Amino acid sequence: MVIEEELKGEESPDGDGGFVVVPSPFTSTIFIEARISKDWSDIWELQQALQARLSSPDNGSAVEVGDEIMASPDASITLGQLFETYKDIIQSLKVVEYVGIETASTCYALNTVTVKLQAYQLYETEREEDSAIPQAESSLMPHVRFDGQWDELVFESDLKAELIWMMTNILRFSQRSGVGSRDINPLILLYGLPGTGKTTLCQGLAQKISIRLNSTYKQTKLIQIKTANLLSKYYSESAKQVDNIFTIITRMCQDDPERFICVLIDEVESIAFSREHSTYNGEAQDSLRATNALLTGLDRAKGLANVIFLCTSNMVGSLDTAFLDRCGLRIAVHPPSNASQYIILRGRIQKLVDQGHITSEKSLPRYNEAYIGYRADRDGPGAKILAILELINSGNAQSIGGISGRSLTQLPELAILRYLRGEDCDIDRALAFIKRFVLSQESQTVENRGHKRTHGQMDG
Repeated sequence: MVIEEELKGEESPDGDGGFVVVPSPFTSTIFIEARISKDWSDIWELQQALQARLSSPDNGSAVEVGDEIMASPDASITLGQLFETYKDIIQSLKVVEYVGIETASTCYALNTVTVKLQAYQLYETEREEDSAIPQAESSLMPHVRFDGQWDELVFESDLKAELIWMMTNILRFSQRSGVGSRDINPLILLYGLPGTGKTTLCQGLAQKISIRLNSTYKQTKLIQIKTANLLSKYYSESAKQVDNIFTIITRMCQDDPERFICVLIDEVESIAFSREHSTYNGEAQDSLRATNALLTGLDRAKGLANVIFLCTSNMVGSLDTAFLDRCGLRIAVHPPSNASQYIILRGRIQKLVDQGHITSEKSLPRYNEAYIGYRADRDGPGAKILAILELINSGNAQSIGGISGRSLTQLPELAILRYLRGEDCDIDRALAFIKRFVLSQESQTVENRGHKRTHGQMDG
């Protein structure tokens, strides 16, 4: 069974855990994540204390999705006696999701909803190759390297929440069905143009699911397969290497059913290229054997209840049809809309303001407010950001790498690094630098095209 969805989105700079059944229409649930200092030993005792306090019928504190409770002036009221006891231990207490009845207000009193709280600590291990799988890089999750990455993703639809629930439900169905009896393959494919946030989304999803399901699985491990190495470093042995990876992953899942394995295969087309279009030379034969090994490995893993495969592809049209048939979910990720572009660029500039690289007396306006200013007099930072985006969209988008989350995320920093002379950079100078950088890239692209035409004529 394959479920395929078309969802627009993009990358932006801008509960107790366990499996949770989606609440009925008459139930509303708030999910809260508590990041605990790594120096604190009894995290589960603290989780129970927080869950009890936040679920208390006497706790009428109001919260919104996105609220950081520990940073609120009312934190001591919301947490009661726990505040003084744990204020130096709880590093973050964030409201991350609301599921339930739609209301006119986005504020919810805690004693009117079900509260699901997950407490977690971040691992801080160094990036390293997995000794058991030399073709991969492994990380215990949640990891400090991916902290905040999820929040820096912006999508036109609520793709992030949908993916969490899709992944949760696939795993829940697997556990209920029993080993070897699930119908949907534990494989999610994200496909789209480069720079649309697919890899970051997969890493962030692994991070979030390790928190959401931390009462079901005692440990979560992210294994990132280096597909480029399989057809280069291990040339002529790719199939053997792919088979070895799946053998090890299968053994890991079977040896410890309470450990969740999330496997990220980036640019999966490297080892899932369509066999119908292969040519019979040595390299194509190696690729074909690797594809066969991948399909066999996925069939073996289908019976495992504690593994999910997340795959990305920039060239979905080149993927083997048998591989596509094995994808439980296929999700298209598109470049950002105009509003998303603004959120991305605004978010990255605001981050540079928060870090002190740019000085600004006011926070940058949200899209609607900026759009009004842009239509009126094109004055103010928000309107200037929209003018920059108009310049990018009306020119050659490829001049800065295309209208993608990656290019927009990098844009403010690249511009400041190139043009800043001195130590201080206020918001107006920063925006002027960004506009100048875009124009310079556009000019350079036009010049390069002129050179190519000239050389083409000379060669003719």
